[in-house]
Amino acid sequence: MVRQGDFQRALRQYSPDGSIMKTLLSIDEFEKLPVPEQGGGYELDEGEPVYVSPNSLEQFQIIYRLYSLLSEWAKTNNRGLVAADTWIELAPGVVRAPDVAYVPRERIANLDPKHALKVVPALVVEVLSAYNTAREMSRKIQQYRDAGVGLIWVVDPEKGEVDIYSSLPLRTLRQGDTLSDDKVLPDFSLPLSLVFEPVR
Repeated sequence: MVRQGDFQRALRQYSPDGSIMKTLLSIDEFEKLPVPEQGGGYELDEGEPVYVSPNSLEQFQIIYRLYSLLSEWAKTNNRGLVAADTWIELAPGVVRAPDVAYVPRERIANLDPKHALKVVPALVVEVLSAYNTAREMSRKIQQYRDAGVGLIWVVDPEKGEVDIYSSLPLRTLRQGDTLSDDKVLPDFSLPLSLVFEPVR
């Protein structure tokens, strides 16, 4: 078994002047990375592995609710696949693991469940943590949009808000509002009060 510290040292390459250079990974190399000792996992940003911290209980509860309700909706009329925390290859050298993703039925043919999914979701959901930076999230959102993801929900548990990125101007939903999208998620409706229900 490869230890995390040994792996990090193996990634380092040095330029002639002695400075550390970045090591870019292929998708195959990325999928073989050892599990971080501190928990969490990795995403791949233009060939560079990026550490992702483990979810808090609050994040997990929100992710679980959204995943469960979207999965139940998707099962009606066989609408497609809903996945949680699953690697998705958005572009060469770019692999993200959105907290929740919805892939319509017509896009799920020939997916390999043992590897990063080569597919463009119709919806991705990111639930923010205290460790996420504005710069990091802006980059991630742009990568989703560049790949063709039509609907992005960024859930902020601290503010009790959800930012909606779509073909329309950015919208922010707050308590009393309802998550829905007739085009991407027909007949799906979820009050924000249920999304942010306190952990019990």
